[in-house]
Amino acid sequence: MEKRITVQIADKDRHTELALLLQSLRTQTYQAWDVIILDECQTPIMSSHFLNALINRVKFEGHCVYVTNNNLSLGVCNARNLLIERDYFDNPLVCRLDDDVVLEPDYLEKMIKVIDAGYDIASGVTPLMAHPELIRKTSVIGDIINKKEFNDKGEITKHGDDCGYCYDKEKIIRTHEFRSNALMKKEVVEKIKYETNLSPTGFREEGFFSFRAIAEGFTIGVNTTAIAYHFAAPFGGVRSNDYQQRVMSDDMYFKKWVKEFYNKLRGKL
Repeated sequence: MEKRITVQIADKDRHTELALLLQSLRTQTYQAWDVIILDECQTPIMSSHFLNALINRVKFEGHCVYVTNNNLSLGVCNARNLLIERDYFDNPLVCRLDDDVVLEPDYLEKMIKVIDAGYDIASGVTPLMAHPELIRKTSVIGDIINKKEFNDKGEITKHGDDCGYCYDKEKIIRTHEFRSNALMKKEVVEKIKYETNLSPTGFREEGFFSFRAIAEGFTIGVNTTAIAYHFAAPFGGVRSNDYQQRVMSDDMYFKKWVKEFYNKLRGKL
């Protein structure tokens, strides 16, 4: 019997991207899923006739869809925690998706393979929608995806993150963290929450979540050919003038936190 997935999407003023994401869910080879959407839009999702029609179509095709509102937006980490709190579906798996990605048709199927291989959290790869041709360049295919290197003081010496490019062949590899999107067992989100001291941008939120999960004994694997294309432009991407400043601040906080947390992770990375 197929394991049913709750897809969690936090959406803020990205009606077009949300529609494209829902369309890519409809074409998945793995169809055992329901959706919860946290609406933080200035113009409510359900005020869009097109999105209303699309959501009703998704329901007609056998999926439950729950749209919940949040009038006080406090950033992406708070939004993700609210999604966890408001998820009333009794599904064994949870898939968090950014609101500006489009999934390859076999994305969920390939993420399920990671869970079936014994991992608690499954990651894929997230190349930029604007440059899909970079995926297969052999010059950028590396041996490590979403892993970090540390010195003996717990300081990060190298980020192997963002999963922008994947292998020519499918592999499932143990890794340190997921990036952007992830499929995980429900017991993970029941125990681990997102960091609320980051800026609204939430840069490194996946790192905080992943390392807390590893410290609790959960494992993370990446399928190197599970692809979710990310909009860098013109729709998604930067939405604040001080984005780079926020990113730098969040990154500094993350590095300091990891250094302090390193002993809890020692031997598990």
